[in-house]
Amino acid sequence: MLATLRILLGALGVAAILICLSIVILGAQSTAWSAERAYSALTHWPGPLSEPWPATMDSELRFYAPFWGAYGFVLLRLAYEPSERIGWVPWLAALFFAGGLGRAISYLSVGPPHPFFVLLMAIELALPPVLVLLWLWVRRLSGGT
Repeated sequence: MLATLRILLGALGVAAILICLSIVILGAQSTAWSAERAYSALTHWPGPLSEPWPATMDSELRFYAPFWGAYGFVLLRLAYEPSERIGWVPWLAALFFAGGLGRAISYLSVGPPHPFFVLLMAIELALPPVLVLLWLWVRRLSGGT
């Protein structure tokens, strides 16, 4: 179970860092459109790409992207040496879940985004409980309290 937890934390950490870099370097819109194109290619979804985003949104997302990247580095550190900071797992999972809740609020108040972002929301709401359950299992197996 520890190996599974480490793999999930590491994969999420790498994804966060890559998304951060893409947003900062290429821009939020290019990053989103690339992901939407990949989603359409994999699922054969015929819908259009999302509408162009305003400059203010790009500026805001390029500002927040490094925080997402820092979250990724924390996850990678935790995946590399989980024994030092294993107690961080529920807090980091809760933070990720809060991001999914933010997407859900947006969905309900503004309307549905491109299906790729609905998929992200589903992952952000489903993965944190899995991480916490794995963490609890690891703690129990290791005799932690």
